[in-house]
Amino acid sequence: MFAHIDADAFFASAIVRKNPRLYGKPLLALGMGGGCVIAASYEAKAFGVKTGMRLKDALQLCPQAIRMPADFHEAARASHEIEAILRTLCPLVEQMSVDEWYLDLRTLQGGIPQNVTAWARAQQENIHRKVGLTVSLGAGPTKLLAKMAGEYKKPAGTTVLGDTLDLEAFLKDRPAAAIPGIGRKRVVHTDAHGWKTAWDIAQAPAEELRKLFGKSGVELKEELLGNALYGVTSEEAPPKSVSRCRSFRPTKDKDYLWAQLLKHLEYIVLKMRRHDLSCKGISVWLRDNEYKGGGANASLPQPSHAADAILPFVRNCFERCYDPRMTYT
Repeated sequence: MFAHIDADAFFASAIVRKNPRLYGKPLLALGMGGGCVIAASYEAKAFGVKTGMRLKDALQLCPQAIRMPADFHEAARASHEIEAILRTLCPLVEQMSVDEWYLDLRTLQGGIPQNVTAWARAQQENIHRKVGLTVSLGAGPTKLLAKMAGEYKKPAGTTVLGDTLDLEAFLKDRPAAAIPGIGRKRVVHTDAHGWKTAWDIAQAPAEELRKLFGKSGVELKEELLGNALYGVTSEEAPPKSVSRCRSFRPTKDKDYLWAQLLKHLEYIVLKMRRHDLSCKGISVWLRDNEYKGGGANASLPQPSHAADAILPFVRNCFERCYDPRMTYT
């Protein structure tokens, strides 16, 4: 049994933690330059604001939103505090990003709790009391299912597959796009085969999935069926490199692409700071609609983890990569 812990609206929540007067108000946490929303409070999300959205688009949806630059020091502190609590609970913790962790519940003292739901809610209450942030927690027989369960009822949701919810019922209730690894891009292919839900993909012929997505498609099916192929791995040494990539709807919009890149840079900078690392070089890569693409590299004059120092080199690489004739995804 695995658990997935995800801090809710993390960068916005970190600002509220430091400025309690903002609690309950629509808040936009902005990236470098202030042009990109890297997190929004749930009060802002209620108006349709999404992470990665350009500020001008977000303000059209929620003109009364409060705008504040993301506080990376506060976010790093909150991330450290949450992880410290998790590591006192469980010897095997895997950090996926600054606001996301996996736990192997089999390694808890005494093994998997008899009532996982009660255990999960107790941990959520403990984190909220000590750190001042809410987290959503999902648990399931595989890491994939635990992550899907954690994303099922945000914010502050608790979903335990096999405890509070039957696996088949859960997968029938989740669209194919909700599966990590499918997303909006690949759902075009699943729709073409009539696979509308996660359960449809779990029941799909393995060979068809292999033809569509390669080996990962078959492994995804197994994980959806509750067969754990991937375990929790704890990072023993600092990484030699850090990266972040995401897919999105096909677009030629340069401003949108730049906003996505800034969002990635925010996470990369925060991860470097967590590990007390600096970078000597950066790479930017854009993928086109045919899953091909190109990239550009740059060397820094001196190692740095300061966003302001790295940003000009990121901009230079982006300008070298971007082609207005291309559609990117």
